[in-house]
Amino acid sequence: METQINETLNIGSEVTLAAATKEHPALIKNIKIGTIGMIKRVRVIMKDAPYKFSESIGREKWTSSESDSVLDWPAVEAAYRQAFDIVLDGGLSEEDYERVDEQGIEELEKLITRFL
Repeated sequence: METQINETLNIGSEVTLAAATKEHPALIKNIKIGTIGMIKRVRVIMKDAPYKFSESIGREKWTSSESDSVLDWPAVEAAYRQAFDIVLDGGLSEEDYERVDEQGIEELEKLITRFL
């Protein structure tokens, strides 16, 4: 019955993004069931994000002295966050995002790869 309700709501499997702590329960999110439209939206967002999510976290803009090109790391991280909001039921609040642990970062990278 629960599976049928989840499918009706377009909700798929769960992913754990942060282990439980004394202050917070485990951060578990449901992945939306992928549709062609969702895959297209994620691909459009991610076309300008050629680096892995873990590489973009907390970095500043970087200018190459050889080519004077600017790599906008904050924009890459923002693209990932936008994609997470599309593929995760309820998206990721700012508090949720800050709680994601190392294992959760790996899960998020695998998740986006599924939609690319």
